[in-house]
Amino acid sequence: MENWWNSKKDAHEGVMERYEAILDDQSYRKEQNLQNLRLYGNYYNSGLSSSTYARSKSTSMRHRVTLNVIQSMCDTVTAKIAKNRPKATFLTSDGDYRMQRRAKLLDKFCEGQFYATKIYDIAPRVFMDACVFGTGAMKIYEGQEQIEIERVFPDEIVVDDREAVYGKPRQLFQVKYVDRDVLHAIYPERRDEIYSAAPPEGDYGDEDHSSQILCIEAWHLPSGKDAGDGRHAICIDGATLLEEPYERDYFPFVFIRWTERLLGFYGQGLSEQLTGIQLEINKLLFNIQEQMHLAKPKVFVEAGSKIAKAHLNNETWGVIEYRGTPPQFFVPKTVSGEIFSHLDRLFNRAYEITGISQLAAQSKKPAGLESGVALREFQDIETERFMITAQQYERVFLDAAHQMIDIARTAAERGDNFEVISHGDKFIEKIKWKDINLKNDQYVMKIYPTNLLPTTPAGKLQKVIEMLQAGMLSQQEARGLLDYPDIAAV
Repeated sequence: MENWWNSKKDAHEGVMERYEAILDDQSYRKEQNLQNLRLYGNYYNSGLSSSTYARSKSTSMRHRVTLNVIQSMCDTVTAKIAKNRPKATFLTSDGDYRMQRRAKLLDKFCEGQFYATKIYDIAPRVFMDACVFGTGAMKIYEGQEQIEIERVFPDEIVVDDREAVYGKPRQLFQVKYVDRDVLHAIYPERRDEIYSAAPPEGDYGDEDHSSQILCIEAWHLPSGKDAGDGRHAICIDGATLLEEPYERDYFPFVFIRWTERLLGFYGQGLSEQLTGIQLEINKLLFNIQEQMHLAKPKVFVEAGSKIAKAHLNNETWGVIEYRGTPPQFFVPKTVSGEIFSHLDRLFNRAYEITGISQLAAQSKKPAGLESGVALREFQDIETERFMITAQQYERVFLDAAHQMIDIARTAAERGDNFEVISHGDKFIEKIKWKDINLKNDQYVMKIYPTNLLPTTPAGKLQKVIEMLQAGMLSQQEARGLLDYPDIAAV
């Protein structure tokens, strides 16, 4: 198969051909994503396309989960790790005052971009995708007037398994349903091709039902520094909307994985790790439900005895006349206690595998832990289990800052300029890239979380008392921190 990035054909022909070939080899991944979506959402979705994701199969009630361990685990971990709001900070290496001032402006520039792009709202959703599907993706690109960030549904990202055996593919496709009018507004010169493109096959019975069409955006990274074969293309059925050189050595995405596999690009999600336990819990609950419905009280009446069935009722102090053997009332045992013990074992084992305490899932603290120091120590022990994943989450913000700086620098080189509003402690400052313009070798980028104080009332009080006793705070500052814990401002 000819490579689409250096083919003499129109780009859309090679892109479509390559995408369909990869899609045929990766039907297993769509099935896995669909299963993970069903398990987390407790909804038997018909598919992942734009017309089937919201529909359930007729047998959905048979597959409903009444004790959803996977959803509980994913929600708890996301709330625990994604509550942090990491920020990038820039340190110069042997820099003078002018360079240090630019580094501070760069710090404010990235902080302003983080808030302008709403990355702190988008990142937790990307992390949830990593928990459910194994891989979460965030796209960072240059908009018409500012830098844009969007969450990308993991099923939209397509890479070749053969290329990605070591986790670093050279080409990547993003497949998305886009409204024809939106594409026409971006590429007005392609009006005829956009409105004549066929709707996605198998999604719509009538073309008038939706104005969306399938759009594929493709990237190929340069093979070397001066190879010149980096390419970026946007294609629809029958037309190439955009084709241009691509010089960066990374894709315009930031990825996070719950657990990285030993081979391959896609990660393993928490949902996949707990699938076996969840399915066994579902089976046990279904069996318990059947036994509970079948275990109904019975009355044994001897054949030939003179007992009127109308006398067998629920009346208090009812009188039953009989001749011969009296009726016997029998209430069968519903469910064996061993079944409930096994159910509890599976439920507890799910927490052990994940490393989440049931107290954290229920938002409870252990009995006897009252002081802020004790609570912080408990949180540190519990967080150790997710240290690698938490570091990946922080790395997302470093990578995002790196890509934002690249976009701003590229715009400045062609004469455009990005500016952002930075919200300081005392005033609002407008930061322009032309006032910064530091080179990559002039600074070191680091990351740290902003929640320096504990989140519980007892933890906040204890931390402020410790800082007050150490002489780091005045009485007035300590009282202010108890109401609004912002150490940086103080």
